[in-house]
Amino acid sequence: MCAVAFSCKPVSQITIEILEPAEVTIPSYIQAVSFANRSYIPWLAKDPSDTARRSVKDLFVIDTLISNKLFLGLIEALSASPLFDLNNPPIYQLRRSDSVRFPDLLTVDQAGVICDTSQTDCLISLEGYELIDTVFYNYLFYSDDNYEVTYLLAGTVQWRIYDGIYGTVVDDFMINDSISWIMTCDILKECMDELPEAADAYREYSYQLGFKFGQRLTPEWYTARRFFYRTGNREMIKAAKMVDEGNWNEAVNLWKSISESEKDIIAARASFNIALHYEMEDRLIPAIDWATKSYDRYKEDYTKQYLEILEQRKLNKLKLQQQLPLEEIH
Repeated sequence: MCAVAFSCKPVSQITIEILEPAEVTIPSYIQAVSFANRSYIPWLAKDPSDTARRSVKDLFVIDTLISNKLFLGLIEALSASPLFDLNNPPIYQLRRSDSVRFPDLLTVDQAGVICDTSQTDCLISLEGYELIDTVFYNYLFYSDDNYEVTYLLAGTVQWRIYDGIYGTVVDDFMINDSISWIMTCDILKECMDELPEAADAYREYSYQLGFKFGQRLTPEWYTARRFFYRTGNREMIKAAKMVDEGNWNEAVNLWKSISESEKDIIAARASFNIALHYEMEDRLIPAIDWATKSYDRYKEDYTKQYLEILEQRKLNKLKLQQQLPLEEIH
């Protein structure tokens, strides 16, 4: 974990990098992954609302783009995680000729056969999708630009994760999302010319949907803002200068001495700073202890909020320990 400080009085802001657990906890025995595409074939469906006005050739091209980019986005997101073995993962084409958007679950035997054949531990399946593109036109009466044209892509994609070892469904998730491009201009044709081609729009949209599902399965780093107190007495100012010079350990020793001060607000500030130091080291239990001492000495609203943040981080760390090897968490 790293921190960057920005000096300002009476506090200094810092940023720290925190690892957020994945939304879905994949069992630790799952490493090798296979993929399947179970979505229905749009040009064979009986009455698909999203295939109106498109030829079989166009549908074939768009369906191919959607499928390829969904899996590309998913696999690239998962590649950032140490959880999965993604060395040339197989993608099985189990396409359906019915008109059911989102099918029933695979049976335990069906999922097991695929995992046994591919020698993988689980199957991540694209179960189905429904994507619709629409163009909206608006005439602008009170603008120098006369026209506003919006190209909207919206839809739903369903993914399931089948445990090939125990025959359970690890995750069953539907993503609902949309993306739009808006152009304004004097001449309607100019707006239309500036909009992306349908193929390019579907490429971008499908990749994003696949990537988002991959993020659901992958722990992710994010940047959080924190601050520490610089003032209160001369010793607090001295400790802050130590931090400016990168001597956090020396500052902590001084803050521990200051935390015994008879002045509650100064003792609370020193204890708060110590809590921050321990959080930066990912030692959340002592961080909570010192934040609690701070709040007990002086009831500061932010300290209460900080305690809630630390408690949530402690729960997240427990979840991370189920998702990652210990050496990956720090």
